[in-house]
Amino acid sequence: MLRLFFGLLLLATACAPARYAAHTLNAPALVAHRTVAILPFEVTQDRLRLRDIHYIAADTSGAALQRVQQEWHDKQRREGQAVAYQLQALLQARLREQQPPLGYSVQFQEVAETNRRLQQAGISYATLPEQSMEQLRQVLGVDAILSGQTDLYQPLPAGLGFAARALLQEPLLGSTAPSAIPSSQATTNLTLHDCRTGQLVWRFDFERLGNAALRPTRLTRDLVRTSAAGFPYRKK
Repeated sequence: MLRLFFGLLLLATACAPARYAAHTLNAPALVAHRTVAILPFEVTQDRLRLRDIHYIAADTSGAALQRVQQEWHDKQRREGQAVAYQLQALLQARLREQQPPLGYSVQFQEVAETNRRLQQAGISYATLPEQSMEQLRQVLGVDAILSGQTDLYQPLPAGLGFAARALLQEPLLGSTAPSAIPSSQATTNLTLHDCRTGQLVWRFDFERLGNAALRPTRLTRDLVRTSAAGFPYRKK
């Protein structure tokens, strides 16, 4: 019975639908690009895992609760930064693995080189959003910047949401009716900027429900796969 439960859980997660849309805003600018740098993603997390639930004993004072909450927020921020660099590296790897038959019309700068140049210029993860496209062009020596903004939302520890639906006698599979139990969700926006003008020239919006969507390996695979048809730089 337990094996069947987790089998249904995995099936429900795998079948979670995705919503996505690509927008090309300046095609002529894309033609002029020769080199592209991929930046660490901007990641925000609002995730509750079993390991995040702490026992605070008899001390339920406001100070104790505030301390636990601050520790949780600090941990979310640290984990988010680690995920940001993981997504950066995985996105480049996926673009290389899933490249079109004729390849790309640009070269993607190795992420290790991108991060080395940023560090050498004194640009940290925290200060990266403050940099202009012109500053990044000078530091990185590229024509365009590919960046991502990702929000990872997990309201309940893995498995508990599925169990709660079963207890509430909600349909576990195939239903389009709204659930009283919120779903985990990954929302990502990929943006491509022209360094010379600073203009946004391409954007890809992606959203998928389910705990599996929160995994960086799954997320980057889905991003590259679903954006393939509208991704710039595909040789034809």
